[in-house]
Amino acid sequence: MGIQIADAVITVNNDSVGIVPNSLSFNEGYGEQSILPVSDGGGRVSQVFANNLETNFARISFSVRTTAENVARVRQWKIAGNTNVVIIAASDADGNDFIRTFTQAALTQNYDVQIQAEGTIDIEFMSNAAT
Repeated sequence: MGIQIADAVITVNNDSVGIVPNSLSFNEGYGEQSILPVSDGGGRVSQVFANNLETNFARISFSVRTTAENVARVRQWKIAGNTNVVIIAASDADGNDFIRTFTQAALTQNYDVQIQAEGTIDIEFMSNAAT
């Protein structure tokens, strides 16, 4: 039986980023697929597997606390366009390593800076598929 991964190190452009606990999620970037029917005649149907290349991008999302340093970081990530590199690394209690690298990562959506006692900035990068 495996052990749940609950603590990961996030780096963006070789800079370690402290995140809000339990806010990290990502997808691998394999996109969406479809099964399309093809009539073979005589009541027989077979399938064609289709890969929607328009959806073959990874998504990485997490939240950071609203600090002056984090506001400056997020601003630089946005200005950098799609030249950011995001790495997620973790180990479970059994010592099994987990690492994913996302290249050409970009903040494609506008981000909101919450100025409040428990304020956060929600981050969403889109990137090439994870390696």
